[in-house]
Amino acid sequence: MLHAMRKGASGWLAKGLLLLLVASFGVWGIGGDMLSSSVGSNVIEVGDTSVSLGEFQRDYQRNLNLLSQRFNTQLTQEQARQFGLAQMTINQIASRALVDEKTKTLGLSANDEAVRRMIQSQPAFQNQAGQFDRFLFEQFLSRNGYSEGEYIEIVRNDITGDQLFGTLPLGVSKAPDVLVDTFYAFLAEKRTAEYIDIKDSSIGFAPAPTDEELEALIEAAPENYSAPEYRKLSYVLLTPEAVAAATDISEEELRAEFEARKDQLDTPEQRHVQQMIFETEEAAIAARKKIAEGEDFANVAMADLQLTTADIDLGLMAPTDLLPELQDPIFSLEKDGVTAPIKTVLGWHLATVSEIQPGETREFAEVQEQLKKDIQLGQAQELLYERATRLEDEFAGGSKLDEAAKTLDLNIITTDWIDASGNDKSGKAAELPDVTGFLTEAFARSPQDEPEVSEANGGGYYAVTVTDIEAAAVKSLAEVREQAIQDWQDNWRHEEARKKAEALLVELNGGKTLETVANEQGLTIQTSKPILRVGSAEELSPIARDGLFDLQTGAYGVNANKAGDGTLVYGVADIIPADPATDQDAFTQMTEQITASIKTGILTEYENYLQKDIGISVKEELIQEYF
Repeated sequence: MLHAMRKGASGWLAKGLLLLLVASFGVWGIGGDMLSSSVGSNVIEVGDTSVSLGEFQRDYQRNLNLLSQRFNTQLTQEQARQFGLAQMTINQIASRALVDEKTKTLGLSANDEAVRRMIQSQPAFQNQAGQFDRFLFEQFLSRNGYSEGEYIEIVRNDITGDQLFGTLPLGVSKAPDVLVDTFYAFLAEKRTAEYIDIKDSSIGFAPAPTDEELEALIEAAPENYSAPEYRKLSYVLLTPEAVAAATDISEEELRAEFEARKDQLDTPEQRHVQQMIFETEEAAIAARKKIAEGEDFANVAMADLQLTTADIDLGLMAPTDLLPELQDPIFSLEKDGVTAPIKTVLGWHLATVSEIQPGETREFAEVQEQLKKDIQLGQAQELLYERATRLEDEFAGGSKLDEAAKTLDLNIITTDWIDASGNDKSGKAAELPDVTGFLTEAFARSPQDEPEVSEANGGGYYAVTVTDIEAAAVKSLAEVREQAIQDWQDNWRHEEARKKAEALLVELNGGKTLETVANEQGLTIQTSKPILRVGSAEELSPIARDGLFDLQTGAYGVNANKAGDGTLVYGVADIIPADPATDQDAFTQMTEQITASIKTGILTEYENYLQKDIGISVKEELIQEYF
């Protein structure tokens, strides 16, 4: 509800607004003064509304499922904590409860008819004909873990919330011009730089470092001169393919499978279908009469129902893609024919077929090998589970990995030294199973851990043990001397280039021009493209871009170049003031962003008032204990 007015944006405009608006608008949530740890079974209390730990857990799990669907992976509890999922759930529950408490006090309500209209108007619950589809609604409830009653109350809360909050920002139709103009003038100003680039390589000779200097370099950045932790592993791998290959399938079994799956193996006939749906049979008959008299199907749909060609086009459809009542009539039509009116739960249909793609019947010989693989893999799953269970039993009985593998006649594989990335000591990728989480588990275990059976992606199983560990360690100077000398000399040249640039900056501040300095150094003055305060720095490094916008005309600065292999001496070549006329879209977007932020601020301030007026208590410690 409160978030409906927050609009997302990207690019320099949004980033710039973020930098400036943070100073004006706080980040609101449940304040720290509202958190407590009072005794009792409820974890959130808002006025007279109490939320139990079980109710909180259901909402938390629902949010976790939704977030997992968004990222297309099941998030772990640790990842959920990183996303702040518990706090997000607290805010959701508290916001709903605040609305419920205040609307009850004010006597605001939403009757069942208003809730029904709101639900039926949601596009997600409407079929191709634009009508409410109960099946889609129930799918949504099941997918998101709501009962029908829970969802109805959420919708009722949203309606009364709109009644409560909807009028608050109506007085703000547009952000003040002075505010928009000030922000735009700051963010949309562009500058170009004139600069010389003093490359580290131009310094030439670098002295040879002493051992003490090299040791200091290694001590300052040991991660650059360390060997990673290496491990030796032993593992067994149970895959469907390995088990399947050892399974014999008779021809009788293959033919029985072929007969059972014939409908799936054959490609059904498909037809390109257009349809329109009328409320009454009379309207459908009248439309069909127009088509029979020569009018185009699509033109009649537009004239009678205001439906475009895209609206009536169902695309290629197999019989099972259609409602049962439509299957025979449509698949009995000749190309370009039109059905008689057909009644379904959606209304009276007229349909036409513009293209027919014949089906394909596949013979036994064509699919024999695929059927064999399918049956083998199907049987393999049961055999795999059986073998994995027996392996677990061996481990439970105290067997080590090699002992269990010998007892069950399993192939045990032992690696040479590998690091956490799966590379050997030469840096080459080792031959390891293509199993998600294998290396993570291997580098989380210790040699003393008992072996365990883990499930692999693709339906298999594996068990891995650590046989030896070579700890990560800083290499000796003798091992890294060549690299350390090169790094020290590169650092020395970079520092000398910076000193040279700073000496030139003193000369510029003393009155010399950049052109004079460049000529004396045999360098060429370059001019950057126009750049903004935020976004791409173009040819400059980000730090040099920031410095450019701190300079006055005629002043100069020194900073590292974009590649990090030299130092820039730069000044302002040109200042291009912000001009709304040259980018009206950006100016309009900024106006809308600031207006929306002001409205959001009003709504959030009112919610903050409600928090203090009604009162919120959150047992944060208890929630953190479980989540």
